[in-house]
Amino acid sequence: MLLAATGFTLGVVLFQQLPWLPDSRWLLLFLPFLWMGLHRPAAILGLAAIAGFSWSFAHAMWHQPDEIAVGMQGDTMFAEGTVLGLPEASARRTRFFFLANRLEQGGRQVYGSWKLRLNWYRDIPELLPGQRWRLPLRLKEAHGYRNAGGFDYPGWLYARGVRYTGYVKTPGARKIAEAGVSVHAWRYGLAEFIDHAGVSREAAGILKALVVGERSGLSRESKRLFSLTGTSHLIAISGLHIGLVAGLVYLFSRWLWSRFPRLCCRWPATVAAVFPSLLSALGYAALAGFSIPTQRALIMLALVYLAILSRRQVSGPHLLGVTLIMVLLLDPLAVNLAGFWLSFSAVAAIFWIVKTHHRFPWLSLQFGIALILMPVLVGLELPVSLVGPVVNMAAIPLFAMLVVPGALAGVLLGMMVPQGGQWVLQLIGRVLDRFMAALQWVVSGTPHVPLASMDIKVLYVLVASSVMLSVLLWRKSPTARVWCLLPGMAVLIMLLQRSPVPAPGSFRFTLLDVGQGLSAVIRTARHVLVFDTGPAFPSGFNTGDAVLLPWLRHQGIGRIDLLMLSHSDTDHVGGAASLLRSIPVSEVITGEPLSLKGVHPARCRAGRLWWWEGVRFEVLYPPAIPGLEGNNASCVLKISSRGQGVLLTGDIEKNAEHWLVEHAKNRLHSDLVVAAHHGSSSSSTQAFVDAVGARQVLYSAGKNNRWGFPRPEVVARWRNSGAREANTAKQGSLESLLGARKGKSVLALPTQRRSYWER
Repeated sequence: MLLAATGFTLGVVLFQQLPWLPDSRWLLLFLPFLWMGLHRPAAILGLAAIAGFSWSFAHAMWHQPDEIAVGMQGDTMFAEGTVLGLPEASARRTRFFFLANRLEQGGRQVYGSWKLRLNWYRDIPELLPGQRWRLPLRLKEAHGYRNAGGFDYPGWLYARGVRYTGYVKTPGARKIAEAGVSVHAWRYGLAEFIDHAGVSREAAGILKALVVGERSGLSRESKRLFSLTGTSHLIAISGLHIGLVAGLVYLFSRWLWSRFPRLCCRWPATVAAVFPSLLSALGYAALAGFSIPTQRALIMLALVYLAILSRRQVSGPHLLGVTLIMVLLLDPLAVNLAGFWLSFSAVAAIFWIVKTHHRFPWLSLQFGIALILMPVLVGLELPVSLVGPVVNMAAIPLFAMLVVPGALAGVLLGMMVPQGGQWVLQLIGRVLDRFMAALQWVVSGTPHVPLASMDIKVLYVLVASSVMLSVLLWRKSPTARVWCLLPGMAVLIMLLQRSPVPAPGSFRFTLLDVGQGLSAVIRTARHVLVFDTGPAFPSGFNTGDAVLLPWLRHQGIGRIDLLMLSHSDTDHVGGAASLLRSIPVSEVITGEPLSLKGVHPARCRAGRLWWWEGVRFEVLYPPAIPGLEGNNASCVLKISSRGQGVLLTGDIEKNAEHWLVEHAKNRLHSDLVVAAHHGSSSSSTQAFVDAVGARQVLYSAGKNNRWGFPRPEVVARWRNSGAREANTAKQGSLESLLGARKGKSVLALPTQRRSYWER
């Protein structure tokens, strides 16, 4: 069964790599392989893979979210529908899912079923799960940032049946019906009870994550502490929590049933306790919204209880294989989630460790799971905590024996005796406050050096050492050689993910996809320059955290030598504060005065020139002229090597371009140019376009932005000059290697593959 489950999973994973949905007739090509599989038992792996691929295809066809006519997008429409799930309320907005069944615009009405992801910014009422509303909306197709190491927001939405996002326009919203009785309404009530229980904000966020699976209340600092200490699994309702609740209810039910001998004669206590235990697990999973880990735990628990009822023995691998297939039958898109791989890897690790290690089981489990999950975490580009096993040895018993039972007991007691429930939650809240203080102490006292940022030579030594140790122990202990290989596997996976460092004399240029903004990275053999950091938004979201930092970690970059901020517009410097908090930066320069905590940037001035490993960097603009401000104060940087160059222009406009043509015309020529001001008509004058003579022009603009950037007249000018074009809004991040070969044609190409759910 485990072999069949492996093949089925491979087929599902293969389908998720497709850039588009194929024609259904392609499935006919699998018929010869199906016939071979039926006649050759040894081909079961391939047959299962075909089944997994075909099931994923069928699921994708059946679960395509409904479309909205293009003419109705972009303009205000009215939608009638129901609030789904738990709305995420903050000081500035409320974000929620909305199931619309009627859309109306200009007298035109259409009926269907559209699941939407909406934001409500002004005059926000209290939204409850199950309420029906008539809302004025502005909708657009879901779109995210496409960069290596980044979060696939459109894919996350697609897995939840969402194709369109938007916001509520006020006034005009009208409530049609109040919320009825539902699981989500129950979850909302419990979350509200926790919020008013008198615990700290941090503790309330953790309690809501443990009780109702709502993690939006967790602060960024709390998430960071859990991540760095390898304890994030404690705040996600998973197999640990489901198994804990089911086990406690099972033991209590068995003890209670055994108090009545007559009942035991009719039905053994071990059998009778199965039903309340399974019901309690089902209820807890419902509170968590039936996430992938809870699905896996429920299925596995049901199979174990089925074996108890039927008096049969079930092996661990068989149990794991059946669970794996059932989870993927329910949702093939689960393979795109990190929780899927971590959950099943952890269970497989537990089965193997329990079978092979009988001495010091608790110690073996903690360090064994940490080692086995290390390659998985690295492959998923998630942080690896070296102190995780030690912290978990104390944290897991604390949560299992006190925090989780106490939190559940507090909310259940609160339904009957509110003051009693609040007292219990306050007690657990104080425990959590002490626990978070302890995590802060661990993190502050432990040097954190991510594997991705280690020197390449050190990483090669780690791989070689693990292989040598495994070879030396090859005959002595099969188990020991596996343990030795695991760290090497993790490092090897990380090495395969990293882009090669440019050779001396060449440089790698990457224009990141940050929407309506700008951020680019130039990397030489031993130095890194970041030009702008993209936008920030009033909600607190910024592309420094969401795009730039994940990309730098993915590339194994742990330090920035120079951060150049072209000017003070928020779409260029919005991510700077987050970047400076999270990674060492040797120097910061800017075209306009900026207020950055703990940093005093130098001014960017024309004439500054330096060399890194044979690559020339020259600031062409702005000159030292009093009164320059705004877009025309932007830094303009030229990077060149062996006759190939890139020109970064910030947001300069016609006056600045005129100055450059007049004073630096001979130095403007470049292979690649990032169009000034995202392709605005206030820039890219004909004289400037002719002086640059670029082979390719790159636009850093937001998809379907309200200004229409790049403007048609700007696009026409660059095309007429012979420049090819690329746009981050369409292709995602763009990258090119320059200076590697003199005279070689240079183009910036997309770095991210397309997925079939993208439009």
